[in-house]
Amino acid sequence: MKKPIANFSPSLLQKHFPPLILASALACLIVGCGQDPMNAGQEYMTKGEYASAIIEFKNAVQAQPDSVEARLALADAYEHSFDPANAEQHLRKALERGGDADQLVPRIATLMLERNELEPLIRDFKDRHLKSPEAESNIRALVAIAQVSQKRTVLAQEQLKGATVSTPAVRLAKAQLLLAGGQADQALAELNNMPSNTTASWWTLRALSRVYNAVGNPVKALESIKHAHEVAPWHRGLIGEYAEALMSAGKFDAAVPLRDQLRKLAPNYYWTHYLNAIILAREGKSESSHAAALKVLAISPDHLPAALLASSAELQKGDVQMADSRLKKILKLNPYSVPALQMQASAQLQMGKSKDAEETIRRGLSVAPNNAQLLSLKADTELKAGDLKKAMATLTDLIAKHPKDAANLLRLSELKSRQGDKPAAAALLDRATETGRDDPALRDRIISIAMAMGDTARVQQLANYAMKASPQDPQSHLVQAAALGYQKDTAGAWQATLAALDLKPGFDAALTALAGMAKEPGQRQELHTRYEKALESKTSTAQTYLAFAALLRAEEKSKSGVIPLLEKGVVAHPTASSLREVLVEEHFRAGNADAALSVAQSGAAANNAPAAASALLARTYERMGKLELATETYRKLVSSYPQRADWRLKLGELEAQANRNTQATTLFRGLITDRPFDSTAYIALAKLMVRDNPREALSIARQLGEREPHKLAAMLLEGDVLAQSGKPDDALKQFSKAAKAGAEPEASLRVVGLLDRTNRNASADDELASSLRKFPESPVVLGYAAQRALAQGKAEKAVEFLQKIATKNPRNPIVLNDLAWAQIQAKQPKAIDNALKAAQLMPDNPNVLDTLGMAQALAGKREEGIASLRTAVNLSPAAAVPRLHLAQQLLGTGDRKAAATELATIDSKQLGKADQAVLGQLQQSLKN
Repeated sequence: MKKPIANFSPSLLQKHFPPLILASALACLIVGCGQDPMNAGQEYMTKGEYASAIIEFKNAVQAQPDSVEARLALADAYEHSFDPANAEQHLRKALERGGDADQLVPRIATLMLERNELEPLIRDFKDRHLKSPEAESNIRALVAIAQVSQKRTVLAQEQLKGATVSTPAVRLAKAQLLLAGGQADQALAELNNMPSNTTASWWTLRALSRVYNAVGNPVKALESIKHAHEVAPWHRGLIGEYAEALMSAGKFDAAVPLRDQLRKLAPNYYWTHYLNAIILAREGKSESSHAAALKVLAISPDHLPAALLASSAELQKGDVQMADSRLKKILKLNPYSVPALQMQASAQLQMGKSKDAEETIRRGLSVAPNNAQLLSLKADTELKAGDLKKAMATLTDLIAKHPKDAANLLRLSELKSRQGDKPAAAALLDRATETGRDDPALRDRIISIAMAMGDTARVQQLANYAMKASPQDPQSHLVQAAALGYQKDTAGAWQATLAALDLKPGFDAALTALAGMAKEPGQRQELHTRYEKALESKTSTAQTYLAFAALLRAEEKSKSGVIPLLEKGVVAHPTASSLREVLVEEHFRAGNADAALSVAQSGAAANNAPAAASALLARTYERMGKLELATETYRKLVSSYPQRADWRLKLGELEAQANRNTQATTLFRGLITDRPFDSTAYIALAKLMVRDNPREALSIARQLGEREPHKLAAMLLEGDVLAQSGKPDDALKQFSKAAKAGAEPEASLRVVGLLDRTNRNASADDELASSLRKFPESPVVLGYAAQRALAQGKAEKAVEFLQKIATKNPRNPIVLNDLAWAQIQAKQPKAIDNALKAAQLMPDNPNVLDTLGMAQALAGKREEGIASLRTAVNLSPAAAVPRLHLAQQLLGTGDRKAAATELATIDSKQLGKADQAVLGQLQQSLKN
């Protein structure tokens, strides 16, 4: 143990030594300078601390510039640090200083191949000869590989003539040469002749793995990449490639530790992100998987597997335009990638671009004529075109190539049935039953089709098969329950469902089926008991808790148990954001805003919290009026999940609301760059800029107009910009132009609004009357007319307009709510009927509950109204209007203190002129 340094004064040293020398001197005084840098470097290499090893070996080279050993050690450290350029430099210097050429030249050439420096490699080594036959054969092979890569097969063959020893590198070069000539079988034979106990460099073993994959031998490919990893366990590229090979072989559990190793070794390496994307997707964490795939593409924009992962995630989320845009880029570089063609055809069909989809499918089938998904998509396009005959022919062809494809056997059976060919439909259904009865999803579909056909025998046949094949599978008992229910044996169906739950208490499908059958009080009690057993078991899911909570909420006497149940569920399933969101909602409904916030915060703070948990927290902050905290949470979300355009847009809106226009502009412009096909960001940016830079706002509107699908929206936006920038007459001309182009009735309604705002009310009346004549049934025109009538104090007229919409949309809660509000303004007590209907359809909407509360008060049910208004305030604590209405009703009951409390927290800036007047009146009443 070193003795402490007595009377040490750094200030004395600073007077006499330059900073770098001083730093070295201090280090020597503290840790000692006696250790040889070569030994120190080797210790660091053993510990995997390659950066420190490089420093020590550099010291060794500085001390002994001609030391081959020091140069080789430094080259090793650079190679382990993933710096092949510096590794090659020091290998060359070692060679210049007398290093063994037989060892060094092939290694230098390998590093050049790794960096794709093919021409320099050929130039430097095509005429370089080595002493040992094995080394000479290896360098000839490496030059040959470079020549093959440059498509110079004759020169590659010339090089291989000088290879007298069949080293792994030579066999690899020969196999690549054969592959280049289209002789895959001969290439495989060449590789299969290689002795199993052969030694080779990691680079050669990796290349062998890739060739094995190319010739269709994944087993040998996995063996080779595993061997390569064993030879160079420090090589992060090999770790990634080996992990991918394991996953391709279905060995995901073995790949996860390799991914974890890479996360520590190289957290920002593209292999790390790519493996993360695959593993996260498998774990069902689609948002995180998508983000990881985008990180790969940020590093390596042309990485096909990552691009396919991102496109698949976008299709699954319904972001079809983004997927289509990405797939177009993929197919420019990889025009015959079958997975990309499949996804693009699917995207095109979803966007209604059937002709484009047909062309994509045709191109895909030219590469993979037997591809089942492409053939199925082809049938989809034919069905969309109404060509039943062609679709059946395509499906017949598909089934001939894939005779056990139960899903498409069912499709063809249904088409045959539609055509009236019942015998053929039944025969196909028989085949589908035979091949699909062991697949629960297909079996359920077959049962559904059989029930629709009235085929009781088939339904019972499938149920009997399920019970015989898997008597201990709860799904089998549920199938039996479905069959018995279809035969009107409700008692048998009930017992079969209970049997399924005996086997698996948390079987959500069985619990749902039991809830549908539970009509009598005893059955309802049994249902409660079964849910309680499910929660006690280890088989319950987040859905079990949600379903039981919904059941309790529907029963007045059980409502108090909802929050405790959901709290228990959140403890049992801490990462289930859907469960946490419902608990937050319940706390808000009960007026426990702080408890709601606590639930949201704990979800976002948990280890490996899903993105949805942070999004819930952001929404909760916003709901409570804590906008700066909401903004900061959205910033973190956008940083981690840039693919979420909705979060980026929301962040931009919050930044603009806080007058941080520079940040908002950056966000909106970023969205336009990433999603030029989406009009939302253009509109948001134009509205942001119109006040301070109307010329730029107009430019943005016109930029949007350059995109064919958005021409009409852009014309309207340009009119809006002109109107807001003080050019009403120019705006009217623009709206007229938009109307002629087909942007109706929106353009005409904008004209009405602008005429009203510029005090040309008679002209506005005429314009609206014209729109009502042209579009007498349009809910857009009728709704606008109603809102205008309300603003003018013509509530009865507003009711008339809204009643027309409600007649055709009797279950639309928004229409019913608006109608009820107009009826309240018209002092029509029947408003309560429509308000109640709206509240039944949207029980957690604060605006609907606000309307209901006012309708109840109008109908003489003030206490009920106050309860509804308080719930509305609880659900939206930062909203001013429900709180104003609550204060108004509280004051009506004489509860001045409670009314004053509510009024004190109202932000008058949120209120319109009419409501501000009401606020003033209430405040004055409290003073009197």
